[in-house]
Amino acid sequence: MEPVQSCLGVCYTGNHLFYSVNQPDRDGQLARIGSIDFNFDVGEAIITGNVVGFPALKSSLEQIKQEYNCDTVKILAPATEECWSVVPRSVYEDSTEREAHVQLMMRGSDRNQVQVMWHTISNTDTKLLLLRDSDSMVGFDELFRSFNSSEYVSDFELGMDWQLHTQNRGSFVMIHCMENLVTISSFILGKLRGTTYLEFESLSDLPYLWSLYSEILPWMSGMHDDAFIFGHFGKKVSEMMQSFWYDHGTIHFLDSLPAMKVDAKEKTYGFRLESAFPAIIMSLNRDVKETA
Repeated sequence: MEPVQSCLGVCYTGNHLFYSVNQPDRDGQLARIGSIDFNFDVGEAIITGNVVGFPALKSSLEQIKQEYNCDTVKILAPATEECWSVVPRSVYEDSTEREAHVQLMMRGSDRNQVQVMWHTISNTDTKLLLLRDSDSMVGFDELFRSFNSSEYVSDFELGMDWQLHTQNRGSFVMIHCMENLVTISSFILGKLRGTTYLEFESLSDLPYLWSLYSEILPWMSGMHDDAFIFGHFGKKVSEMMQSFWYDHGTIHFLDSLPAMKVDAKEKTYGFRLESAFPAIIMSLNRDVKETA
């Protein structure tokens, strides 16, 4: 009998690459959570195909694949390389309107290279449209070519995986905090309510941007039972934004194995575990288990 193969979850920030490998025969158990530091920006190296950085990344992932018998890999797709738009029924049910909307949102991209994905949300009169230019993902495709199966996971889909993992059907918000980017995804009664991301040059700009977006997107100022904070800059961002998050319920930092409701042989780590949360939740491969 062939050994059961594992799922590898990958995310990155700056020069740090974080990864997680599940134990497919043990629910919620991880074989390995790790971090690799490079002397270059990981995201830039992947997208540009940097002649020095890219081979180093590929070699590192190949070693992990071989060591842990990984068949599937999932990587967190950079939000800045995607376009998210909530579309009314009058648009998504009319092929002409639908196509015009795609063309408008992805102006400058070759239409043949535009990936179009639809997601249901809590408001049944609308859908979330996700657009991605395949040309910008060539580096990712090459990086994972040796895996039998590879998948891009959008930031808001982490919340969907979290729901499957925890069976949380309440009202909560997921906030991913990176150096110059924050993504926010709201869920209610088991469904995605809304999602967006805020880019900023300085963290001091974030309160203004949060207030501005909250006026346009009502769900951002809506009530939640819980707020789950993760990412390399989670603690730093929360210090700045605490007064804006009062209505988002109890704040939980996903910075430990118990907080993430997972287990691993190694209990302490030499890096911020909240940085690796996307890799950890993706490696559980919960969506596959639910549909199997």
